[in-house]
Amino acid sequence: MRKHSKSYILYSALGILLSVVPPAGATLSYFPLWLDKGAAHTLSGTALLLITLSALPVLRIAMARLKTPSAPILWLIVFLFFFAMSKIADELTVVAFFGFVGNLSGAVFFRLARRSISENEKPS
Repeated sequence: MRKHSKSYILYSALGILLSVVPPAGATLSYFPLWLDKGAAHTLSGTALLLITLSALPVLRIAMARLKTPSAPILWLIVFLFFFAMSKIADELTVVAFFGFVGNLSGAVFFRLARRSISENEKPS
């Protein structure tokens, strides 16, 4: 690993902070992270998406560092991802179910369409 000067590290850290904090702060000021739905609280998908987009500079650096991650680091990343997703698991399950049913029924109709084309091309 290369040795970097203190000024390089400082400027890089400031660059990352200035790239991530303002858009994330603006997102949190305009979109609430938690939505109140009666007795339950859920994560806002819009806020989560925009915060993820705000964190892209950090994610790029993390991906460069994790080209060959150790097993404990991979498990930590998986744990953090699943922990974050557990808060919105019910919504994701419903969306995935409707996506599955919609795509499955669409596939049936595409198959029927292909079959109707091949039947029209048969010689009589």
